[in-house]
Amino acid sequence: MLEVQVSGAQTPFIRSAPPRSPVGLTCGLADPVGVDEPSPRLSWNARLSGEASVVVSSDGREVWRSSVPAGSHDVDVPDGPLEPLTPYTWSVEGHATGAFTTGLRARGAWDAPWLAGDPQAAVSLRGSFTWRPAPGRAWLAVTALGVYRALLNGVRLSEEELAPGWTDYAHRTRYRLLELTELLAPGGNELELWLAPGWYAGHVAGGGPRRYGDRPAASAQVLVRDDDGVRRVFATDVAWTRRDLGRPRADLVMGETVQDPSRQAPSQQAAEPAETTAVPEILVEADPAPPVRVIGTVPAVSVTEPAPGVQVADFGRNVVGRVRLRVDAPGPVRIVVRHGEELTATGRLYTDNLRTADQRDEFVLGPGSHVVEPAFTLHGFRYAEVTGWPGALTPDDLEAVLLSSALAVTGSLTVSDPAVRQLVANIGASADGNLVSVPTDCPQRDERTGWTADISVFGSTLSFLRHTQAFLSGWVTTLIDGQRADGAIPHVAPVLPEYGYDSPVWSDALVEVPWLLWRRYGDDRTLRRAYDPMRRWVDYCLAQAEDGIRPGRALGDWLAPGTVETPKSLISTAALARSLRLVANVADVLGEPHAPEYGEAFTRVSGAFQRAFLSGPRLHTETQTGYAVALAWDLVPPEDRAAAAQALADLVRADGHRLMTGFVGTALLLPVLSETGHHDLAGRIFNQEGYPSWRYQLRAGATTMWERWDAWHHRHGLQTPAMNSFNHYAYGCVGDWLFRHVAGLGDDPRGTGGGFGELLLRPGPVPLLRQAHARYESASGTVESGWRAGPDGVQFTFSVPEGVSARAVLPVRGAWDGMTVNGTFLMGLNEQLPTTRLADGGCALNLPPGRWSFTAPAAATAHLLQEWDDLAR
Repeated sequence: MLEVQVSGAQTPFIRSAPPRSPVGLTCGLADPVGVDEPSPRLSWNARLSGEASVVVSSDGREVWRSSVPAGSHDVDVPDGPLEPLTPYTWSVEGHATGAFTTGLRARGAWDAPWLAGDPQAAVSLRGSFTWRPAPGRAWLAVTALGVYRALLNGVRLSEEELAPGWTDYAHRTRYRLLELTELLAPGGNELELWLAPGWYAGHVAGGGPRRYGDRPAASAQVLVRDDDGVRRVFATDVAWTRRDLGRPRADLVMGETVQDPSRQAPSQQAAEPAETTAVPEILVEADPAPPVRVIGTVPAVSVTEPAPGVQVADFGRNVVGRVRLRVDAPGPVRIVVRHGEELTATGRLYTDNLRTADQRDEFVLGPGSHVVEPAFTLHGFRYAEVTGWPGALTPDDLEAVLLSSALAVTGSLTVSDPAVRQLVANIGASADGNLVSVPTDCPQRDERTGWTADISVFGSTLSFLRHTQAFLSGWVTTLIDGQRADGAIPHVAPVLPEYGYDSPVWSDALVEVPWLLWRRYGDDRTLRRAYDPMRRWVDYCLAQAEDGIRPGRALGDWLAPGTVETPKSLISTAALARSLRLVANVADVLGEPHAPEYGEAFTRVSGAFQRAFLSGPRLHTETQTGYAVALAWDLVPPEDRAAAAQALADLVRADGHRLMTGFVGTALLLPVLSETGHHDLAGRIFNQEGYPSWRYQLRAGATTMWERWDAWHHRHGLQTPAMNSFNHYAYGCVGDWLFRHVAGLGDDPRGTGGGFGELLLRPGPVPLLRQAHARYESASGTVESGWRAGPDGVQFTFSVPEGVSARAVLPVRGAWDGMTVNGTFLMGLNEQLPTTRLADGGCALNLPPGRWSFTAPAAATAHLLQEWDDLAR
């Protein structure tokens, strides 16, 4: 188990970590049900040390066998042997085991009728059928335009929340497959669907309700798979009935009204015939991503009463989900719960920054004991304001139920400084809270959309902390769905046209995210699916460029502090160059012929960038972001690189060792400084406690990441309510720097291979930390990197899995004679571990697989200790 480390008044919660031994994964998920890939990919988180056999079986009968070579960590199963609606087990003999169940395996073949819901309320749709037990397996395939829960004979069938999630409804929705074989009773059975508006017909992104359709709709079919094939035995149709569910208001953004379930149970309501409805002709496909689930609960830590009859519960941390109440009502009550992230000076709930999002739940209950919570809404909050409660509210009367797409935990970062531990916890909490079906920008106000730049800059950090392959691959499909015919990419996915298209860095997520999935997981399938859309995007940008310079577009270095703005045309041109280089890399990986074409285009655009924005090594308009993108994306001539990095360092010092970067520059600034010989300066920025900085947020009591550096300012108070979120993961991008440049765990940026098979282990001690250790369950095995400082020097530790190449770089100087490796002096291991001296005095060496411990004496690390002492003074 991994524990999310938190401090102060927060309440920790536990999430499961993957087992320490290699785990079977299929299509990015462990043991998935409903795999519609024509040729499923089996993968395991290790590289084989030798040739091995992969065996796929069904009911103990081998259906396919293949030999895979040494170094493999995945294999594709051909389509031929696989049947629909069939459970399979598989093994890599001696290494890994797993399971998967195929889905319908017929694209576009969904033909079950659709039943209409209500545009505002949640309703119960019910149908009865007779089951005669027979050989084979029975399955429920269910989907909705809206959100649903499925029940059989009154028992909920799945823990999934807000199913089937949010897609671009102009193109597709997704179904889930649930096995019924052991649940069906001989004779009469009743299938029930609770259906609510969700994203389809409810409020979305501040634009009001019914963005996609006037009413939600649901469709389901019970299927049997036996030796004769697949047959449908029951489905939604005109014989179904519809009942009131006692939830007359069920909106994802605005909130839900829950009436006493004991008095308003569906079985006691008058039934009316369900209404079939026509729906858009879109693809209904198996959901490739993890479902939204309850990932934990957080109890209230205190209750105040700022006004008579108004009681405010504090959960100690900013969370995403809903509130569960335990009510002992002496008589009829109407309880209203409002949610918000902050309090006013008088202790009342602050809701101005929610904009039009009501975040209000109501509970209309009769006398007696009740445990109630909403089912079809979602809130971002730390505080719940309760009115109408019978008597004095106590912390034991309510708890927060946390919702998130259930991504497996893959990484941990342990550090000595409690403030940095809190920061890591905040990053993880913002990640979980903003991964609800799609990667969203915020969970509280009326926006909650899939902003592309946010996930583009945060994706690497997220992919250290969570297994993102299936989740982000599914989102890339949604992003491609929103691409315009001319190649322009939207700012949000699922697309909402009023949010716009064609902003550099934002729209370049179409290139960045698939490339990240290739580098982390070896996911060439998402690369292949995105390749032509990538080409259309960069071709669109090239057509707009004049002499290689792309006009300034849209959002620039969003929310950067300071008074000097980075020219938008600089960012536009730099982002185009970056995407051209990546598209050339993708062409090489896929064996496509276009790599020279896009490589030459990169050369042209980078040359134009240098002519337009640089004078020698210096920018015409000097900003931290300008230098960061120029250096990070190789737009400075090699001979000027050191001088440009020095100019950036001088600029940071002139800014008082404070960052002056927004959404574009922040992800790049510290890594660029660390990679260009200014790691000490990166550490000083990171350790800055004044505004703007990460520690400034922590000192202000942040429990999740803020949207803006000045979400709250010690002089000005709360920022404009028009745009001020206290749960926004973009600035959590610093987690990537902590993993790669502080703990030292990362893939080698010089490589273009996939699956985290080329490591660069480069620990970088920074002041205020005496220890840092990172662990990552990569696609190629468990990788570890860390260091611990003591009075006698610094110990560096690494773990390299089999089949992976690793280059370690140690920040030592001079006196190497006393350095030991696994207890043996390094100088005696030159033949086994050839060591290269670096220009800064450090050493570099290639590490074979295994666990390694290097102990550098104080004489070789005195410069690090001196930096700590200087900062302390």
